Amino acid sequence: MKGWGKKALILALVLVVGTAMVFAQGQKPKREFIRFGGGSPGGTWFATVGGFSEFLDTKGPNLNVTAIATGGSEDNNRQAKLGELDTWLTHSLTAYDLWTGTGEFEGESPYQDFRLLSGVYENHHHFVTLASKGDINGLADLAGKSVVMGNVGSGGAINSENILKAVGVFDKVDVVYMGWDDGGRALQDGQIDATGASSAPAEAITTVDAQKKIKLLAPTDAEFKKIIEMFPSYAKSVIPGGTYSSVPEDSNAVSFIVYWAAQKDLSDDVVYEMLDIALNPANLRALSNIHINLATIGPYLDQMVTFPVPLHPGAVKYYRDHGITVPDILIPPEMK
Repeated sequence: MKGWGKKALILALVLVVGTAMVFAQGQKPKREFIRFGGGSPGGTWFATVGGFSEFLDTKGPNLNVTAIATGGSEDNNRQAKLGELDTWLTHSLTAYDLWTGTGEFEGESPYQDFRLLSGVYENHHHFVTLASKGDINGLADLAGKSVVMGNVGSGGAINSENILKAVGVFDKVDVVYMGWDDGGRALQDGQIDATGASSAPAEAITTVDAQKKIKLLAPTDAEFKKIIEMFPSYAKSVIPGGTYSSVPEDSNAVSFIVYWAAQKDLSDDVVYEMLDIALNPANLRALSNIHINLATIGPYLDQMVTFPVPLHPGAVKYYRDHGITVPDILIPPEMK
């Protein structure tokens, strides 16, 4: 009996260990949960990040990506600083302010535990009014008018403020803070006189454009000079004619780069996998169908070199593996 008891015990242990091994072999690798900060409903980033997150989640076997609705660029960077986002979209100026503790983060300690993954697109910040408003034909005409800046805490609102401050009309404007979707409805209903808009086409403005004719309020050359002198990260660019059906001609606009950023401690493998999906030419059409802004996602390394934020190590490895030379200035300190 004693011999049989020992044999039974050994057999039981073999069965337990064997079952555990089979179970372990059958397990799928754990997918890493990633919080992707976008924007507010009605805004371009809300739609872009929502679709982009779902695409990454579907294509990445090791990715579990969830879009997080936020107030936009400044809010994304603030939430990132608090550790509430893993990856996010950011305006170049807002990321600079976070890194240096200046501008919108004046008086706060700089936050440098984040890295860049890629550029996404050139963003056009513009001001829009109804074509029927004959007394508003330029930025100077906004004095005494009600103008939507964007959501409080959004990069769009910061850009609206910066541009109007540079041309000297911000203090003369009846400033209104609300999301782009609400701003578009308020413009269409005649509750406000004009609204700022980030990226072109902006979904909220396209909705207005489908109901009423609009016009864009392009800065003059003299105004552009003031804007760029005060905010060197901005540039002069053009919104192509036909971007909005009411506006067949090209229109000058302020532009800047939108970057894709991530926490420094997001794993290199996750960053590599996300970039391998996002920058795969085979996925370009699908990404363009999510939002036209994703059609131009790419390294943007020439633009990054003028910027103090380095690349993520996972991004450095991805670019090098694909034959892209990474400038030394973009190599993060943890790789040196």
